[in-house]
Amino acid sequence: MGVLAHYLDIEWQAPGVARRVEVSTYPIEIEAAPDGTLHAEVSIFRDSAPWVGLQVSGPLACVEPCTINAQNERLPWLQVSDEHDRTWWIPETGWSKTGNKHVSEMHRSFGSFAVELGSDQKLILDAVALELDRAHAQEYLDDFRDELVWLAIGSRTGALGEVGSENSLYLLDALKAFTDAASHVLVHPAREIREVTAAVATSRVRPNSETFRAVMRRPGGRTHPGRAAQESANIPENRYLRGLIEHCRRLARSVARSSSHHQAHLAARTTRERLRAAELLAVESVEIDPEIFDNQLSDIRARLDAVATWPSSMLEPQESERLYRFTVGKEFKAERGAAKEFFYHNPDRVDRDDERQGINFSVARLPAELHDLVISTSRFDKDVRLDLIGKAEITTFQTVNGKVGRRATFTQVSGACAHSPVLERREAARSRYEKNGWRRPISRREREEYHLEANTALTRADHFAERSEGNAVVSAELTSVANSLDQQDYAWSNLKVASISTFPMGMRFFQSPIYAAALAAFQKVSALEQRTGLNGDALDRLGRINTLHASALYERWCLIKIIGILMQDFGFAPQDDWVAHVVTSVSRARQPNDTGFSLHFTRAHPSMTARLDAEPVLANGRRPDFRLRFTVGTSAASQVDADELGLGRRSIFRDAKRLQSGLVMDAKFRTRWKPDELHSMLRLLIDTKKYGQDGDRVFILQPAKAAIEHRTSPLSWRRDCDYGQKDPTGHGHGSVQLAAEPLSGAASLTNLRRLIALELQQVFPEPEVGEVRDGNGVGSAAPWGSTIEICRSNSTFCIACGETHEPADVKPDRTERGNRKWYYRCSGCGTGTMQTRCFGCGSLLHKNGQQMTYHLTVADQISNVVCYECGAGF
Repeated sequence: MGVLAHYLDIEWQAPGVARRVEVSTYPIEIEAAPDGTLHAEVSIFRDSAPWVGLQVSGPLACVEPCTINAQNERLPWLQVSDEHDRTWWIPETGWSKTGNKHVSEMHRSFGSFAVELGSDQKLILDAVALELDRAHAQEYLDDFRDELVWLAIGSRTGALGEVGSENSLYLLDALKAFTDAASHVLVHPAREIREVTAAVATSRVRPNSETFRAVMRRPGGRTHPGRAAQESANIPENRYLRGLIEHCRRLARSVARSSSHHQAHLAARTTRERLRAAELLAVESVEIDPEIFDNQLSDIRARLDAVATWPSSMLEPQESERLYRFTVGKEFKAERGAAKEFFYHNPDRVDRDDERQGINFSVARLPAELHDLVISTSRFDKDVRLDLIGKAEITTFQTVNGKVGRRATFTQVSGACAHSPVLERREAARSRYEKNGWRRPISRREREEYHLEANTALTRADHFAERSEGNAVVSAELTSVANSLDQQDYAWSNLKVASISTFPMGMRFFQSPIYAAALAAFQKVSALEQRTGLNGDALDRLGRINTLHASALYERWCLIKIIGILMQDFGFAPQDDWVAHVVTSVSRARQPNDTGFSLHFTRAHPSMTARLDAEPVLANGRRPDFRLRFTVGTSAASQVDADELGLGRRSIFRDAKRLQSGLVMDAKFRTRWKPDELHSMLRLLIDTKKYGQDGDRVFILQPAKAAIEHRTSPLSWRRDCDYGQKDPTGHGHGSVQLAAEPLSGAASLTNLRRLIALELQQVFPEPEVGEVRDGNGVGSAAPWGSTIEICRSNSTFCIACGETHEPADVKPDRTERGNRKWYYRCSGCGTGTMQTRCFGCGSLLHKNGQQMTYHLTVADQISNVVCYECGAGF
């Protein structure tokens, strides 16, 4: 390509002369359009924005870039050099005498800028305004560092265990031991006696060459220079020890800050859970959002209108046409490749007449497009009635099972109209709610559900509070250690001892007990550092990351949040060298031929693996930011279907296959979106870049709140997230709000947890069912005979805390249509979930409570889940 773009922070010395040039850690991504034009997106802060610098190479090495303004004038660019003598081109702007600097045009205006790179190449810079200043970008960087350090010292436990407690306590003890050992050295530091020249009384002088020269100059002086002895603590061993003290002090400060940061988040989660519990317990009536209700109502009307407008709106039958009225049933599945048909029932026809004629059922065959529209209406309303104007040929046929059916083949349709009892009921309910101020009292069942969810919230709050208190203690003690090391470092400074990192050649660290103890204590600290991956080099590299490229920094921040949720909330253990992979990736600029990296995570119970790919290369060469895929272990995957063993009644969905897919996430750093811009960006990722080409879900991670324009969910995330809950999206794509939010304790992380839980629940295998005799002697009255169903084995875990679901925590049951559903209750935090089947299409549905449910729910009945595949549920 020959063009490299970075953000530059420039301190100016004179017009056209830079005193200091700081280059962003990460480059600006440049993409080539099909016509060869290059495109790059740059961000603008509210305060002084960084410069956009270009490096040209290869065929463009001799090119001088210039900006083409609105008047088609060419404005030349200016050359500056950084500390490594690399040359950068920046837009040449006017000199501000008051500010004594050049002002970046990218700060003062946004839009698109055309940059000419010679006669054959053009670069379009799209400047996006951010409602942030540089301090907000620093918050993302600080949060990233603190989260990485905390996860690195964490132990491999679930969210309800204390992540980081084991290694952090070991590290605290090791730092305490080193501080104590180093203080003993400071009390009695080794010194060496050196001969120096000093002024002494003439009577006590020990002459040297300086003495004779001084006597010749001042024969009668009272003092003359001579040989003297001086003790000095600035010896190699002490210099090395001071280097160790500085290293441990920095480590203690880093871990203390990270622990304090984590403790604040836990305290915020504790407060949120307790407030949520109090709100749930206080609910007496439900407030219905009229916007959500009307949006859901408009979606239903849209399906009916699609039928009414196909192909025209003719109201009266033409010659040789007649009016047909019937209710629509399910699709009729004939042999493969046959035309689409559905069952119907004519309310004007007497069933006895069909029985006398030997007709067992009736099917209708419509034009394919109209058939799909009618079926889409019948999915949300199984009692939908269809009025058709046209011509139909009535024939009979026989199935392979010997049943006789009537087939109405519509050869001509000039008008259609669908009538939905569900729509009528919803419209009547709207009038009722409007009269009642959009509120309704809760039912007894809803009150029980609210109380169960409130108890779960209180249990989780207690766990978070316990962990928060533990972290507060660790943070306080680490701060105390760091302060002690500060004092020791100051004391060594007063002794004029320098600092080095090279181990000295002498034997004092092996012969002196106090020096040997200090070295042994540091070696324990170093061993723990190596185990966690947080050595001095890693901390140095993290410290060199700057905030100039806010969009790239947001991507790295999203990466560590995904890793944190896998480890802390879902109990996955990372591969041993994961910290080195992350530090290497985030501390340097990506090269064009880099292939990203992958991190592997495992769970023992149940047996699962997770693979997180950072910037994977797809088959078409595109590179999304992240791809997450889960795999169930062999032991978990070999589930035996109880129906095949004859245990219980066979489900009509027994042969339904679960799609194995992944979750592609692309981070887009925006603080606001133009109308329809977020939707257009999502369509670009799906239709143009083909991010879902391998069957993966595609979701955008972005920090802007209230970015969803057409809101259909009544749940708390409706304004910020779209989980693809509307059919026929099938949770295949959407967007999730995710931001640092230090004041709210990163509340938006729940949105990301919910998204990853969506992917997890799609790969969880169904539990294995077993049957036992009803010991109460009343089994014969049970609907399924004299036995009761139990869970024999299970391979799932709680999506709220990561605790494994034991078979005793899982209860099987049946839907009204006889299909199996499962109730899960976490023994750790008490979270209850349910897995069931859609009564319309058989898709798996998960009811996870108000906080973790990602399906669409009915506006006035939020516990009533709507199927994401067919829309049934109203």
